Amino acid sequence: MSQDTDVQETHTVVVIPSEQSLSRRVAAQVVKLAQRFRSDILFSAGAIHIDAKSTLMAFILLNALKGQTMELIARGTDSALAIEGLSALFPSEEIVHEAL
Repeated sequence: MSQDTDVQETHTVVVIPSEQSLSRRVAAQVVKLAQRFRSDILFSAGAIHIDAKSTLMAFILLNALKGQTMELIARGTDSALAIEGLSALFPSEEIVHEAL
């Protein structure tokens, strides 16, 4: 029996909007969009890793990190699409995609 262990992982770096109203709006959009993908999607800021599909935790993290850089990581078959769609929600000039 053969098992496919090649898991696609895609990363990007985004900047959280510094205005509270914008960060809340982006958080709501991120959670809604993240739930459409099969991939596991994480927000990563230092040692903190939060499931992007978890509404409450995403809101707390995005509100706490207003104006800061955060890594967005997706693992799964649609990881590239997830990162492409989610990163578009963040108003940032410097978004870098990296597929592994």
